[in-house]
Amino acid sequence: MKKTLLVIRREYMTRVRKRSFWVMTILVPLMLAVLYAVPIYLAMKPLEKAVVLVADESGLFGGLDPSEMQLDESRFASTPEVEYRYAATYDYAVRQMNEDDNITAILYIQRRASDAIPTDACLYYKRDLPPSNVRLDVDKQLTHILRNRLLMAHDISGDEYNLITNTKINLRTQDLETGRDAFLEVKTGLGIILAILIYMVIFAFGSQVMRGVVEEKTNRIVEVIVCSVKPFQLMMGKVVGIVLVGLTQCALWMALTGIALTAIQASNPDMFRHATEKHNITEIATKGSEATNQMEASAELADIPRIVEGISAIDFGTIVPVFLFYFLFGYLLYGTLFAAAGALCDNDTDTQLFSLPLTVPLLATILLLPALTNAPSGTLSQVLSIVPFTAPMAMMLRVPFGVPLTQLYWSMGLLVVTCPLCTWLASRIYRRTILRYSRRKKR
Repeated sequence: MKKTLLVIRREYMTRVRKRSFWVMTILVPLMLAVLYAVPIYLAMKPLEKAVVLVADESGLFGGLDPSEMQLDESRFASTPEVEYRYAATYDYAVRQMNEDDNITAILYIQRRASDAIPTDACLYYKRDLPPSNVRLDVDKQLTHILRNRLLMAHDISGDEYNLITNTKINLRTQDLETGRDAFLEVKTGLGIILAILIYMVIFAFGSQVMRGVVEEKTNRIVEVIVCSVKPFQLMMGKVVGIVLVGLTQCALWMALTGIALTAIQASNPDMFRHATEKHNITEIATKGSEATNQMEASAELADIPRIVEGISAIDFGTIVPVFLFYFLFGYLLYGTLFAAAGALCDNDTDTQLFSLPLTVPLLATILLLPALTNAPSGTLSQVLSIVPFTAPMAMMLRVPFGVPLTQLYWSMGLLVVTCPLCTWLASRIYRRTILRYSRRKKR
């Protein structure tokens, strides 16, 4: 045991003292903080005002004679980001665009046959593609004006329209015994995140174990180490030491990311406060499409309390211990196999060949994620969550939905039993290949 601890200490200190470890430890939180702040900064930065020429031959969206329009909402309304100008004809609009470089695009609506409603409109541009906010505003205003026209034609008030469009049945999925809401969307998202996280941890740390073994073989340090340490002690010390390095780095990432985000927010609080306030629907609504935008924003915001309610309903007291269990035993299972595979390899090229077969069960689980999320209690999900090589991912995908204790215990029990067996098999492969490699080098 003492020698194993010495190997763990050596693996841990060797990697922690590397310059690359600290560079990545500091760089990743800074990158995350920048990725968080840059979109907000760009969103708050005022955009260059775009100019759109409207050539409406149908007469439905402003027409050629503005005096015919009785309501301002039946014409395109300029916003702080987009200015709309009407052109008498399409040809005149094209000439204007060729003469004036400030014109961003031409919105052309063809003449309709008799009283038919136009079904197509084209946004022409020259050289530069119009920004997405311009295309979005044009689309929303087209929908808004057309809706108002139809309401007027059929003598339907805005309140009646809102009543028709906003009336719906709120379908909930609840447990018959407990009466609790299932919150399927929230649990599905959480399950996928946990499963992918398990995969990333196992693959990343397992690859480090494999590369570490290959590195010691190629520089012949292993010949010296096996003279005083048993191969099994060396393998286990390497596996445990590397996972401790990963846990240390993850803890530092979390702490430094929190510090960096706090510092960025404290340095410019007005920008972040204004960005938060922009979620208010009264500020996002534009003049020409206010009603449409407000209804869409209300629908989006209506889901936020449900998401918060779904997160609060999740039993994290069960999920966290289960995650730690499958994290540790899943890594122990695959870490020893990666160590054995590294002992079979003589260079980095061979590691790529051996790493793929080892991760096939995990990759298969990822490919089956749609089927597993569709039926988290189905036969396929139950089988994969019990098989030790797929259980770390499949079970973490199912845990948020609730798993019968018998299935959970069976899965944990088989994983606990399989880990020593794989460790024993990996240690035999590791011992024989390491010693054979040493004898081959001595010859």
